[in-house]
Amino acid sequence: MNKTTLLLGTIFLVFSFSSCSTATIEKVIITEPVTYDADVSIIISNNCLPCHAGTFASAGLNLEGYGNVRSATENGNLLARINSVSNPMPQNGQMAPVLIATLEQWAIDGYIEN
Repeated sequence: MNKTTLLLGTIFLVFSFSSCSTATIEKVIITEPVTYDADVSIIISNNCLPCHAGTFASAGLNLEGYGNVRSATENGNLLARINSVSNPMPQNGQMAPVLIATLEQWAIDGYIEN
């Protein structure tokens, strides 16, 4: 999955759900291999790094770089937090379903880096 495909999918979902007040969110299926460099890093950069970067990263969770993101996904609760309805990350609300599905598929695919 490349950045253009991800962006187009996100735009489609936003317009689909904004035009119907009774829309239900369906499970997004990712069919192509997901890699950190091509797919995950931009999601983390846009949604997580404003709070989870640098020396004073929120909750002590630094998500800069492949190793930190993999560790938080594989050994931590990153996926649980981005899926949480009651206490979502990022704090301003859940990410788009296609972004969450991409992160989940990355884990399923075995945390491919590039």
